[in-house]
Amino acid sequence: MQHVPRLLVTASCAFLLGPLAFAQTAQSARATQTRPPVYTPTSLQAEPGLPRTRDGHPDFQHTVWATNFFPVLEASPLAATLIVSEAEAKNFVDTMVKGIMSNPEFKIDPEGHVIIGGTDGLPLVRGERRSRLIVLPADGKVPLTPEARKIASVSQDEKDDYEQRPSSERCLLLSGAPPAFVTISYNRLQFIQTSDHVVIHGENGDEARIVPFSSEHAPPGPISWYGDSIARSEGDTLAIETIRQRQGEATRGLFSKFPVNQDATVIERFTRLTKDELLYQFTVEDPQVYTAPWLA
Repeated sequence: MQHVPRLLVTASCAFLLGPLAFAQTAQSARATQTRPPVYTPTSLQAEPGLPRTRDGHPDFQHTVWATNFFPVLEASPLAATLIVSEAEAKNFVDTMVKGIMSNPEFKIDPEGHVIIGGTDGLPLVRGERRSRLIVLPADGKVPLTPEARKIASVSQDEKDDYEQRPSSERCLLLSGAPPAFVTISYNRLQFIQTSDHVVIHGENGDEARIVPFSSEHAPPGPISWYGDSIARSEGDTLAIETIRQRQGEATRGLFSKFPVNQDATVIERFTRLTKDELLYQFTVEDPQVYTAPWLA
């Protein structure tokens, strides 16, 4: 039976331009507000001897990367610290499962696993249980402006046109898309790497996200479900930068909502740490929506 390595999800997020409600003020704001500094997380030292592609880059291929855990985005009353003990992690997940059981849209099996995707509990980052994805700000909360928080809190139930509903709900995109992805169910990904492109193939929906290696984005054109993405190497990290995402997909997250607008820049970073750990981070730049950069 094939070993399925764990995809460790962290997210470094620091967002750039604004939602539709701010369209009239965006131009003047850009003239007066400088771009905030992007937080660069401390890289974790990878173990020696990891496989590499023919051109010398870390090889993510020939394996299946899985997210079998609850990716809690923000700080919760269930945990006072970012890093928790195994006992605290078990209590956290047990409490979450009980809450999900009260939601008729989810089904729980006798083992306490969400049927739409099993879980090993909270995420592990180099052996440390993480109670949330957000690392900075220190309070573990998405640093939304008051205006953006109002927009992010609008219920999806208020949208009665099916074309306004999220792509994941309509089963158009299921495998960690559009970027940046935060999912509560399991996700399994495979990579295909060439000298010109990287392909991220997801099991849910059997989707293939094809990203070229390039220093510049293509000229404006039709907006795809994934936005306009380009890839580059940052040392041993694969970085994917995405702009021009669909406005209808702006609101992300399940319990904790946050917007990613058309003018935002999303930078995802994949770093292979061991043979069975892949660290995922993302930044989103949008000073019209966020009061400060955030890292998770």
